[in-house]
Amino acid sequence: MKNGQMRNCIDYIRFTMEMEGAELSAVDEELFLDILDEKVTANECIENFKVAEGLATSYNPVANEGTFYPGTKCLVNFFNLTNKGRLRKVELFCANARTCELFLEEKKRAFTFEYLQELHQAIFGDVYPSAGAVRYEEVSKRTEFCRPANIEKMAGEIFQKLSRDKYLAHLEDRADFINDLAFYMGEMEALHPFRDGNGRTARFFFYSLVKNAGYNIMWGEADPNRSLEANIAAIDGDYQPLIDVLEELVVDNN
Repeated sequence: MKNGQMRNCIDYIRFTMEMEGAELSAVDEELFLDILDEKVTANECIENFKVAEGLATSYNPVANEGTFYPGTKCLVNFFNLTNKGRLRKVELFCANARTCELFLEEKKRAFTFEYLQELHQAIFGDVYPSAGAVRYEEVSKRTEFCRPANIEKMAGEIFQKLSRDKYLAHLEDRADFINDLAFYMGEMEALHPFRDGNGRTARFFFYSLVKNAGYNIMWGEADPNRSLEANIAAIDGDYQPLIDVLEELVVDNN
């Protein structure tokens, strides 16, 4: 991977960290650069991290893996962690290492709901047994997301329309592309198909879709707070704030 591409990937990860209220450390940045430069694999980085953190190697399965441990805000995880801060640290490192791995993949994908699930599994599968599974609990964060009973139906409608729109790859006019992209990003935000990690999964999905359409998104230049507010507005059908954000970030993929 070329240096410019590697820097774009690191900027993407830094922005993702900021959206999660965290910062990318210099040490982790060097590790992720090594993955992108193929000096080390994501598997090796994650295994070394698990040893350094003294993480449990045995998992005690529970009946409802897609929910929190009783009395905690910790999703059931392979390390049986019930301290939110520690779980957050583990999740962020593993998810970022796997995201670097995804950047290195050159295989073309169909932009389907199944691909979205595969991305969620790839990004979070080291930590959560429920990775890739559709949620079955109500979720709200400043707004109401799709009810669990309606997720499959709504996903079918969104991805059928996206297919009919040829995954936006036919749009040569940049303004039309950004308008349609904002619409689908808003629809995905409202769908919110997973218990957690929706934003990071959708972000990579759209990163791939945008690249496939001949453009790129310069996430390193985005403001996390403004992007969050734009996403929330899009859920309510007001796409203009998100369009304004994307106008500043979407460039031709030269």
